[in-house]
Amino acid sequence: SARPELQLYLENMMLSFVTLGVALSSATTSSSCVFCTENESFDLSGLSMDTFPANDSHSGEPAYFVTSPCGSISTTSCLQDPTSDPAAQGCRGLGTLAVTPSVVPVPGVGLNITLYGGSNNPPCGRGPGGNRTLVYHFLCDPHAPSTNPPEPVMVESPGCTYVVTWKTAAVCSGTPITPGTCTHPGPPAPPPAVCDTCLPMWKPTWDMVRSTVLYTCNDTGMHSVAEAIRYGLVVYDWSNAKDIWANQHPMNDEELLTKQAEMVLAADPGIPGEQPRVWVYRNTIKALNWYSSVREKLDDPAYSGWFVKFKDYKGPSSNGSYHVPACDWYGTSDHPPKCSGFYHDQAQSPNHAGGGSAYKVDGECIEQCDCGPVNPCGEYTFDHRNASFADWFVNEYMISNETLLHKPLQIGLGYLDDSMTLQGMTEGAPYPTWVEDTGSSPQDMTDHVNAYHANIARLQKKLVPMGGFYWQMIHGHGPMVRPTIGHGKRPPHNVTTEQCKSTLRQFCVPEPSAWHVASLYQCYPGDPSSGEQAVAEFLLTRGDFAWLGYGWVGCSSEVRPRPQEWDVDYGGKPDAPCAEIGASSGVFRREYPKATVEWDCNEGRGSVTMK
Repeated sequence: SARPELQLYLENMMLSFVTLGVALSSATTSSSCVFCTENESFDLSGLSMDTFPANDSHSGEPAYFVTSPCGSISTTSCLQDPTSDPAAQGCRGLGTLAVTPSVVPVPGVGLNITLYGGSNNPPCGRGPGGNRTLVYHFLCDPHAPSTNPPEPVMVESPGCTYVVTWKTAAVCSGTPITPGTCTHPGPPAPPPAVCDTCLPMWKPTWDMVRSTVLYTCNDTGMHSVAEAIRYGLVVYDWSNAKDIWANQHPMNDEELLTKQAEMVLAADPGIPGEQPRVWVYRNTIKALNWYSSVREKLDDPAYSGWFVKFKDYKGPSSNGSYHVPACDWYGTSDHPPKCSGFYHDQAQSPNHAGGGSAYKVDGECIEQCDCGPVNPCGEYTFDHRNASFADWFVNEYMISNETLLHKPLQIGLGYLDDSMTLQGMTEGAPYPTWVEDTGSSPQDMTDHVNAYHANIARLQKKLVPMGGFYWQMIHGHGPMVRPTIGHGKRPPHNVTTEQCKSTLRQFCVPEPSAWHVASLYQCYPGDPSSGEQAVAEFLLTRGDFAWLGYGWVGCSSEVRPRPQEWDVDYGGKPDAPCAEIGASSGVFRREYPKATVEWDCNEGRGSVTMK
């Protein structure tokens, strides 16, 4: 169940891609993309305006989107700001033509174009505003076709400066111009990309209690309903009640998640027309056969094409032929160990203790683990390339009578975990063993990833009009000006006075772009700033769709601390966004019907004063 924050960040980021290895939009070029210096101009209008994925140079993982410097990246997942930036790291724009660019010819090499004013949410780098910077390193290549894409790897060097390398004939020589005629070195910024799945369609709430969230699980039993109804939204992980369902015959995790949700809904059904009161976990790539709906298909030979297989599986004799076991280790004379030709690993799987390092115990089965009569328990892999699977995945597995079609009250989809990458499925066996154990070619992997992201896009398009939304679609996280302590692998967080001012000046405007996405203002147990300071930051900057509370911090049977400020009535929706008090004061204020909220960047603190 452990999900390090970097892993979560990468998973959420990878869910933003529709395709990988091919462009994300139809091929177009800019009608006018001319950059100039004092003496010459460079016409880059012939560059592709497609949005291309790029990997991080350090991790090798998908991490960026990039298009022509005159373009606006286009993805199915909305951007944090939404932005007209031509490159992004996940949901963060990296630089914009809305700020004057730097244009520097490099004789005999090419042209460097630097775009400033990228996202500073959170602040990054040493600049006063903490904004990210984007550098296009165009290399002269007289033989490069006009459709030549950028290099598929982006380099962050130095920190918070992102370098795109692009070979093109367009920079081999400039066009001489009359000195003084280059009044602006670059064209205007394009319109922002359009996102139609950035916000839920339900009625927003400004009630403080209803605006709090708890993502949780009690792995020893059912979660406390009394705790759940203290939050406006509760999201349940697959590990909830694990000690119970891991010892059922067969396992019934899916049914117990539904039961837990129904228990909460019976105690507090929520407000009609607002957010679904309870959300539940599903996995988008791992076929977990402790879910009965998955087990039914996995055990039926008619659906064998829906799951990825081991390479050259020959039955029990193949156990030991792969990086992961193909068979159970534990059994009895009446119920011997089971084997499967479908790829599966044991990275986060219930097991009978004693099997050694190959059989990690993530939920202990007292007897033989029972995930049905055919296949051993494990993390199998959905094959998104299969057309009939794709229809079931969206319309029966994700959107079902256990979730958005549940009666009489809807149960929302919650954490839609994991993803498919070119190295295999995430949070499973170590890279690149999945590719080797399945015998997948580079083209197979490209097809896997493309099909996976196409199905995710299809799911998002369908569920939002139905009143759905899920955790990975929450792309905003507030201004993050509040100092916080470290938690687990997460280091302490602080911002400078100038970074605080610059950030809040983006939020304290008539129509903050951050309100174009749903936002989670995350707190951590034991952080003393989770009370008044967190509430001040939240109330000062939140839009219609925002939550304050706990994301994934592991399973616990203990009640999470709940600051008293989370339960105060601040009077509902304010009349306007926040505003800076006086010119360059660094003090920002927002008036609520029953409270005045302020943040003083000079002191690095917020306050909530009841009227």
